[in-house]
Amino acid sequence: MRKLQRREIYSNWVREYTRELHTFAYRLCGESSDAEDLVQETFYHAWRSMDKLRDPKKARAWLFQMLRYRYAHWLRDSGRRLQPKVSLDQIGQVAFSALKIPDALSLRESLQQALDALEDRYKEPFLMVFLEGLTCRETAEDLEIPLGTVLSRIHRARIFLRDRLGDFAITGPRDDPASGGKSGKVRHGSRFSFGEG
Repeated sequence: MRKLQRREIYSNWVREYTRELHTFAYRLCGESSDAEDLVQETFYHAWRSMDKLRDPKKARAWLFQMLRYRYAHWLRDSGRRLQPKVSLDQIGQVAFSALKIPDALSLRESLQQALDALEDRYKEPFLMVFLEGLTCRETAEDLEIPLGTVLSRIHRARIFLRDRLGDFAITGPRDDPASGGKSGKVRHGSRFSFGEG
């Protein structure tokens, strides 16, 4: 691959995927500066191993996989286990019944605190499906675990988050296990949606 072509491809990746990668990294680690570091490391490693990407159409999935590996190394190397900034009881006591538009930021912060309190083994598949936009089957393949385990972990994550977020529920994955985990969902943007339930 020529140097100029390589730079052009890399620049396109940075333009197209930085925002999505940052959002995903932020949801994983809960701190914007740490998320920026993870995204920067991801792009650094992507530049170094561009020649290893066999199918350029899968660049997005490849970058997200690389980000997940960077996050795992980040946790391991620093000996970190994310701690919630407030107690779980405080999160559960947040009243969402009179939610108005200015309270959306409070909801977003509460969601992040609840995600921070969620164990990584539940958080990662949940975010891969609801934030990254993968199907449950793709998530199972990426994590190298059975589809049933992914579905179970997403279900447990939803219950945990529902308990922490009060009256608001997180909608479920649009995958039907009977149809092989395929769905017609949109792949871009967040799939978090809130509704009373």
